[in-house]
Amino acid sequence: MSGGGKPAPVLLVAADPGRRRSLAAQLAAHRAVLEAAPDALRETARWLDASAVLVVLEKDEALSPDATQALLELPARDALVLLVRDLSEARLDAALATLRPQQLLQAPWTETALRYALERVDPPLRGGRGARAHQRRAPALLGVSQALRDVLEQVRQVAPTSVPVLILGETGTGKELVARAVHEESARRAGRFVALNCGAIPEHLLEAELFGFRRGAFTGAERARRGLLEEADGGTLFLDEIGEMPVALQVKLLRVLEAGEVRALGATETQAVDVRIVSATHADLAEAIERGRFRQDLFYRLNTVTLYLPPLRRRRVDIPFLAQHFAEEFGAAQARRITLSEDFLDALSHYDFPGNVRELRNAVERAIALCGDGAQPSERDLPPEIRRIPRLLALGTLRERLFEVERHSICDALERHAGNRSRVARELGLSRVGLRQKMRRLGIGDRPR
Repeated sequence: MSGGGKPAPVLLVAADPGRRRSLAAQLAAHRAVLEAAPDALRETARWLDASAVLVVLEKDEALSPDATQALLELPARDALVLLVRDLSEARLDAALATLRPQQLLQAPWTETALRYALERVDPPLRGGRGARAHQRRAPALLGVSQALRDVLEQVRQVAPTSVPVLILGETGTGKELVARAVHEESARRAGRFVALNCGAIPEHLLEAELFGFRRGAFTGAERARRGLLEEADGGTLFLDEIGEMPVALQVKLLRVLEAGEVRALGATETQAVDVRIVSATHADLAEAIERGRFRQDLFYRLNTVTLYLPPLRRRRVDIPFLAQHFAEEFGAAQARRITLSEDFLDALSHYDFPGNVRELRNAVERAIALCGDGAQPSERDLPPEIRRIPRLLALGTLRERLFEVERHSICDALERHAGNRSRVARELGLSRVGLRQKMRRLGIGDRPR
């Protein structure tokens, strides 16, 4: 067992002994490493103390069924990082489907990237391995899609620089998580990461929040306070919904970017700051510039590098992966293991998720709450909009499709009207007798779950 503040060891699985030695040497300063060849994984007792697993596949290798099963039976299989080099698309897809790694790294691997990937799946905690089981935080960026891999690669390229970064993407896609990844991959990771939603604070308070103020600067300023720009000195300031920032304040932010100094409200002197600005928005800044709501010169300074985070509907392969992660996270809080069925995951995968990852997380949490203690969530526990008709169009015969369309339409109406058959019949254009007959034929109870 680990303790005393050191993270538990990581199990390194690689067929090539030289590769195992090389990676173990890279990690030795930060983690204890247990090494194993894939065909030695059945020696399970030796690996029980590992809190994370690092699996290497290269030169078109493939794990045997026995080695794959042994990996899936390890206690730490929910903290698995897959490293690949020169692997065919088919082999990679097969490994992702069977192992469902929490993180994927493609060669070349750097020591920083390795350590960061491990910290995502198994963050070091002061309480040792027992505390880790209850306090593990979600990995910063989850998914195995090519779209997400492209974003991560861009993050790795831009993070070591000091240039401002603008992150674009719909609400709920995880723009703050990308910003955190930029910070944690950079030389500023020892400094603070400070986040501010520009659209969540009233305009008259936003300047004080960013720049700080001196005592007596305005009514109620009974004592001086540092602003977030000073708080983030030496680190990163993340400005979410930057498009909501008032134009007058945009001028002052531009001054910070150009001169590296801030002046608090009520102050006569400036204060030098060394802060990296990472901003994000779901708005169309080009349109905002045309309408005079956003300064073009500030836009040019903020978007030195632009990262685009695609919506979840553009990376559907990540949906089952994310859903199972959330299920494991909620299950850990309830001290039980939750496995999602193929039907459940299939229903999620055919939904567009306009609210993106945030909506997916809420849907999984809702399903787990509704299914009851000890039960596994089913498709019926999902919100009505997710289990509705669009998914049914992928079914087989016309008769089967009509059956499911009728069944889901009645189930959804019963749920909306709390089981009131009169209202359901009226909404669907049926008589009460006709509704009752259809419910009997379709096998529907009064209040379907």
